[in-house]
Formats: sequence, structure tokens, C-alpha cells
Amino acid sequence: MPGYSLLIIAGLGGLAIALGKIVHRFVPEIVVYLALGILIGPDGPFELINDANLVELRLLTEIALAAIIFLIGDRLRIEDLRTRRRLLLPLNLVQLVATAVLVFLAMRMIGVDPRVAAVLGLIAAETGVLTVTATIKQERAAGRLTDVVLSSVALTNVAVAALFGLAFPFILAASGEAAGPSDTIRVFAQIVIASGGIGVLAGVLIKNYGPAIESSGDLLLFLVLLLTGMTGATIAVDGSVVVTALVAGLYVANVTPWLADRFFAAIRTLEAPIYLIFFIVAGADIHLDELATVGIFGAVYVIARTIGKVGGSTLGALTAGVDNANLGSRTGLALLPHAGMAIALTAFVSEFAPELGARVSPIVLGSIVVFELMGPLVTRRVLRSAGEAGSAGAAVEPELELARVRTVRKVLIPVGNRTVLVPRLAFLLDLVGSLGADVVAVHVSYPTTDDPEDAEPDVLAMFREAAEERGITCTTVHRRTESVARAIVDAAEADEVDLIVMGEPARTTLLEPTRWGLISQRVVRDSRVPVLVYPVDPSHPDHVPDMYMHRSRSRRADTGAPAVTGRAGSAQLEAESSDTEVSPSPPTDDASTRR
Repeated sequence: MPGYSLLIIAGLGGLAIALGKIVHRFVPEIVVYLALGILIGPDGPFELINDANLVELRLLTEIALAAIIFLIGDRLRIEDLRTRRRLLLPLNLVQLVATAVLVFLAMRMIGVDPRVAAVLGLIAAETGVLTVTATIKQERAAGRLTDVVLSSVALTNVAVAALFGLAFPFILAASGEAAGPSDTIRVFAQIVIASGGIGVLAGVLIKNYGPAIESSGDLLLFLVLLLTGMTGATIAVDGSVVVTALVAGLYVANVTPWLADRFFAAIRTLEAPIYLIFFIVAGADIHLDELATVGIFGAVYVIARTIGKVGGSTLGALTAGVDNANLGSRTGLALLPHAGMAIALTAFVSEFAPELGARVSPIVLGSIVVFELMGPLVTRRVLRSAGEAGSAGAAVEPELELARVRTVRKVLIPVGNRTVLVPRLAFLLDLVGSLGADVVAVHVSYPTTDDPEDAEPDVLAMFREAAEERGITCTTVHRRTESVARAIVDAAEADEVDLIVMGEPARTTLLEPTRWGLISQRVVRDSRVPVLVYPVDPSHPDHVPDMYMHRSRSRRADTGAPAVTGRAGSAQLEAESSDTEVSPSPPTDDASTRR
């Protein structure tokens, strides 16, 4: 009966939500979803959903999986990973290798065929993305451990997908189930090239057409249609939905950072129903009889994988510093959930190598029953023991009390090139002077330049002299680094500034990206003080909007002189604004300093 399975999912979904809220203190809600799925599945006592219904629902769960894995791209921003690379790289490298090697060796010790053991080792390294993210979301966790766990889940699954795509064709050829080299090449092309290409194409479509969508509802519809099409195209070529979604998320997060936050936020509005549908269907698809058939093989797989994840994470964290041992062990425990991509990879093996899949599938699927039922409990326990559960958004509501003293005493202004700075110099100094504040001018040079940090670039000297003429205390800071945003935030913290004022390329046409650029975005996100962003037309950086010229025009109207605009006008405005009604802070003996 068409729609029968969806009707059951809807009815039991409401029951699952109610039960989840009731037992939330004792078990994570996703365990309730899984348990209900098991009860109504083909192997459950009620059998409300049969194998035919599961086939109908599998496409829906593939889309749900693609949506959540797409969000993982948000945790793979190169700039973020670079700041934590000393911990994340050794931790994840060691836990991946340790898990794969331990599972391989353990299975070989009990007589498992080397090809089967190799596939099991690759799949064992995977971590259940949806299980971990759902547990963190339901626990409202935030903190260092949470960030490390989410980044590790993302890196783990990217590495597993890449390693599986590279290794499985050779395992297939060694098993004798490949018809020839062409089959081996075809499998690699489907997993890596075709799936990755579809992901890049999806990212390009988001980059080019996403900015034209203003309404949040239209944006969500656009993304759902794109994810559905992306999933359908991947299934049509027998590729990996996991690889496609990861590549799409990576592309959006790193190539179009000014769009990423908006798109990821839109997808997150669907997280709750995605988790509900996915885990009820996943529970219904769990075959409890698999546990009885795997016996010693399943037990060894579970033990070896657990030791590899926890021990490898601890050892990897220790290589980054002794203080990280506790963080490493907790991260390893949080990485124990096992589903999602593991199920997809098992199905992939069964499709391309039926004999190999018949030996791999019972062990993996049997272990998934254990890890999916126990994993959320362990992850929740780890988050709570670290004190990070309930920390997301847990801010104390401040009492309304107006400050009786001046709150903005020091303003930081990033100084780039003269083309952008000169037309706005009068405006910026007027702003600082009207606040009666000091100013910190920061210029960041790329390491490839020859200017040493202790040398003051010409653009900083020009800014300092202009500020000095107005009696504004100016400190200049020169840094040589590729991490521009980080340098600005660090300078703001070092000089204890109260406000950051910086320019940002503005959107000039409907189809043009919003240009919420990497530097401004990261400064706003990482800064502990307010950030004031003013627009800059990227096509005409020397053009100052009319709003900056009001004072000049009004004054010239009084004297009968013509108004001025553009570069020349801004220079004249700068000269005039030195004797305006603005009351700058009084000059001091050390009106300008330099670091």
C-alpha cells in the first residue's frame, strides 16, 4: 500500500519524540528512535515495516545522510584545521591506523581470510557521523572536546572514504571477483572520481546560484532540491553518497566561505526531522539475528575496534603533548559509534563482490547493533564528564545597566592598501575622534614580502601621521603572516581594544556573491569585542559612498563652493575635517607609538 510505511514513520515519530523527552535523563533520544525502529522492523515483534517498505524508505535515508554529511564540511574549514593541526593531525592519524591495523591483525589471528580482514579493517576505521552529531546536538554540548570530536569525525570519514576508494579496487582484483583491470578501474572511478565530481558540481551550483536567493524559505527549498538531485545522480552512477556530500560540503566551506554559514544554517533547520527519520529507519533495518551468527568474529571485531579507537586517540594526543592524554581518550570513546558510511561501504562491497560481501556483511552489521545502541550512551557520558553538555547557548541574561563611563577607549583599524584607505581616512579618524578614543592601526603582510615586522610600512606611517595631526594617540602594528584574520584578532586582544572597524567588499549585483569574505567573517566570529564593518565597492575601491560626504557637501553648500567626490574629494575632506566641530582626544607627549 503506497504511503503505508511513511504513515507508520509519522505516527511512531510522534511517539518517539514523546518517549525521548521522557527518558532523556537516562538515555539519548536517538537510542529511543533506534529501539522503536527495531520493534517495528522486519525482525521486531510488531513487524509494522517489512523489507519492501525499507526499500521504499532507503532513498529518503540516503538524502538525510547526504544532508548531515554535507554539514560536516563546516568542520573542515582549512583555516580552522590549521589552527588545531598539532592536535588533530596526530590524534586522527594514529587512531585511524591503529584501528585498521588492530582489526586486520585480530581477524587474521582467528583465521579470517586476508582480503576479508583488509576490508573489515578499512570499514572499522569509520565513525558514525549522524550518531555523534545527533548526540552532541541533543546534549547541547560546546567546548574544546566537542570541537575536537566533531573535527575528528569529519577528518576520519574523509580519510576512510579516500582510503576505501583507493584500496578496494585492489582488494577486489585480489579476490578474483573482478572480471579484469577494467572492473578495478571502474570501481575506483565510481567511488572517487564520479562521486567527487558530482560533489564539486553541487558546490559550484551553490556558489553561482545561491546568492540570488534572498528568502530563507526559497533557500531551504533550493538546498533540498540540490541535495536530492546530488544524491540521485550519485546513486545512478553507483557512486558513494558519503563521498559526494563530503566533497560538496568541503567545497562550500572553503571555496565560498562568505556563503557557507548561511547555507549550513539553512540545512540545520532540518536536523531534528532528519535524525528522527534516519534512526527509526536505521533501527528497523537492524537485524538482531546477525548477532547470533557472527559469534567470535563479531566479538573480536568489536573489541579490536574499541581498543584501536580509544588507544589510538590517546596515543595520538600524547604525541601532541602530555596534557592532551585525557582529551585523547575521551575523543576516542566519542568516536565509537559505527553506522552511516559503514553500512554504505558494506552494501558497496556486497554489490561489487558478492562472495566477499557475504563474509563481511554479518560481522559489520552485527557489530553496528552493539555500537549504535551503546555508542550514544558512551558519547553522552563523555560529554557530561567533560562538563560540556548543556554549554551551547547557555548564557546568563545580563541585567540592564548603562555604563557611566566611556566604554570605547581604543579602536583597532586594519590598514590595507592606499587605494582603499586614503578615501576613507577622514571618515575613520572622524569616527575615532568623535569617540575620544585611541587608535591601533594594524597592517598584515604576507610572509613572501621582504618587509620585516619591526619596519613600519609606508601606509602605516601615513595613517600614524594623519592621526597625530588630529591629536589622536596611534599605535601601529605590523605582522607578517598568512593568517590575516587571526593576526587582527590577536592584535585586538594584545592591545585590549574595545572596537574593531574594518572594510568589507559589498554586493553590487543580484547574482554576485554577498562577498561576506573570509577575513571579515572570521574576525567577526573570533573577536571578543564588537566589530563595525563598512562596505567597500570591489569594482571601485576608491569610491566613497555618499554617506561619507554629507559633511563636506553641507559645508560647501553654506560657502557656495562645489561639492567634491571620489579620490580628490576624499583628500580634500581629509584636509577640511581637521578643523571640524569634532572634539578629538587631546594630544599627549607620546601621541604615536609603534610596535
